[in-house]
Amino acid sequence: MEIDPIGVVMRWISVYGLIGLFAAALAERFMPVIPSHGLLLSVGISASDGAWSLPAAVLATSIGSFCGCATCFYCVRALGDERSMRILSSVSRLLGISPDRINDRIASFRRRQTALAFGLQLVPTIRLLAPIFAAFLRGNSRGFLTASAAGILTWSSLFAGIGFFASHKIEETNSTVLAVSVLGCVLLAEFAVLWVTRRVQANRKVGNVSWQN
Repeated sequence: MEIDPIGVVMRWISVYGLIGLFAAALAERFMPVIPSHGLLLSVGISASDGAWSLPAAVLATSIGSFCGCATCFYCVRALGDERSMRILSSVSRLLGISPDRINDRIASFRRRQTALAFGLQLVPTIRLLAPIFAAFLRGNSRGFLTASAAGILTWSSLFAGIGFFASHKIEETNSTVLAVSVLGCVLLAEFAVLWVTRRVQANRKVGNVSWQN
């Protein structure tokens, strides 16, 4: 007997059509029972079977995910500057981070907010925490949410598209197996990018030291 829990959940969601996709993407922001990439792969597979059009499915899941992201951001933002800073200070003391370093990180985040907001929506798990971090660090709401929306749309389009085309290439597509396989590839790719980035930065530092000497 084939085990495919993601496929089973998707068959239940498909009963409610695009509204079901919106609700599932929204709920995933708060209760990530099904990894978003697994959900989106199944969305693409179902689109290839005629359950819904691929563009409409991508739009519905993107809007649902964005609404969840914005809700998280504004709920934390509602704590206010003073309370947020107290929480940050408490966490920094527990982690042994000095207040000056926290202030440096806040300033650094604000300088690179747009790139970080977009990029963090392409990292599994971290993408769910990004609006909380941004709200605590008092990021600009319009800039953060606009960049996050672009990242969410990219994430949704990528995995729904993979599911759609995989369904045409593979005769029997198990959503759960495909989700695990793709996640492994994504993590390997992101690890490789991180390793290369760190190597480049290390080489630049060595080069700068050598040039100064």
